[in-house]
Amino acid sequence: MKAWLLYTLARLGIFAAALLLLRLLTPMPWYWATIIAALVGLLVSYIALAGLRTKVALSLANRRGGPERDADTDFEDDFVDAADTDAADTPTVRPVSDADRHAARRDTDAE
Repeated sequence: MKAWLLYTLARLGIFAAALLLLRLLTPMPWYWATIIAALVGLLVSYIALAGLRTKVALSLANRRGGPERDADTDFEDDFVDAADTDAADTPTVRPVSDADRHAARRDTDAE
């Protein structure tokens, strides 16, 4: 049986058992029993079904597969990496305010 199906059935079973016990043993309304059963089911399944949850996560991760690589992606990655290393080698002085930026633009326009 698939891990996700077994996990889902186990969680539904825990919820149904909690709901049945709450309805039979307490005089609370059905909507409160349903809410409390959902919370109890959540907590019990979090503790008791950790191994099954891990199997589901691993099966989903294995289905996803690896990233597809192609020539364009490799070229773009190399281009960005080269631009990053070039930018790190030549420090660029950037203005810190609008006034400095406009003054720098006026200086370059005057030249």
